[in-house]
Amino acid sequence: MATVNFRRINIDILDPENNIPPEDLIPPSIANLPPVSVSDIQAFGQSIRGLLSRGDHVGALTAALDQPPYTSTPEVKNIHLATVLDILATIKTVDMSKIVDKLSPEQRDTLIKYLYKGMGVPETHGVSGVLLAWFEKVTDIAGQGAIVRYLSDRRVV
Repeated sequence: MATVNFRRINIDILDPENNIPPEDLIPPSIANLPPVSVSDIQAFGQSIRGLLSRGDHVGALTAALDQPPYTSTPEVKNIHLATVLDILATIKTVDMSKIVDKLSPEQRDTLIKYLYKGMGVPETHGVSGVLLAWFEKVTDIAGQGAIVRYLSDRRVV
């Protein structure tokens, strides 16, 4: 009599209730958001740069972190990443802790997403030291939970 090693059979493949359709994997918070166009994100970037020119670093950073283009094209996301990196590069190291303290927990989590994305893009080698300094300040204040939330969040900046 032939023996079958039942432990090698993946029974989850046979169960139709365990199959999740891809549209169910999109978080409900972004499922109904309209995509942002390139012209809209460029106009938004200009308004943020206007805040920077007036010296309102906190206002510029909070505005950029409050409206990340989750449902847009990679081109739009890269334009917004460049805007966020410009903001982070203009803020002095001494002011970083004070600014991170003023951010909400959701904004800190979004900032962590942009820091990781900025460190992953080779074109940002000029600001990599700034990104590491920001990363240190955010994790000091927000804790390791911000990193875990970044790793588990399906919303990508």
